[in-house]
Amino acid sequence: MNGRGTPSPAAPPSRPVPDAGAAEPALAAVEQAIAALGQALAQADAGAVESATDGLQAALRAAMGALAALARGGAIPAELRQRLAAARGQVGAQREAISRAATGIEQHLEILLPRSPASASVYGPQGASRGPGRMLAAS
Repeated sequence: MNGRGTPSPAAPPSRPVPDAGAAEPALAAVEQAIAALGQALAQADAGAVESATDGLQAALRAAMGALAALARGGAIPAELRQRLAAARGQVGAQREAISRAATGIEQHLEILLPRSPASASVYGPQGASRGPGRMLAAS
């Protein structure tokens, strides 16, 4: 009852605020692994890139487990969602950088080591391995 003798409106049932206890360090590990991968990519060190990639995969597995448990208990806090979105963007940018670098390497290799005209022909050694050709009937 409030001061005027009318009943107070019932408060809506509150959802428990999820505890980000286990998810916070797991997400921090993912962020550190992303930074390590970025540094390895900047140094162009293939061994460090592979090691950082393995570390990132392990950190992501641990984070997904912690975040799934957090989501089962309620909603993921907004701060963690924002950090997840930022991490996703960083991984996407790194993926794009790797793709561009691979394309550049392939283009440079094509310039340095062009295919001989005989190997590019259908009648060359590689073309013959494709098997007999088919004729398509026009309908």
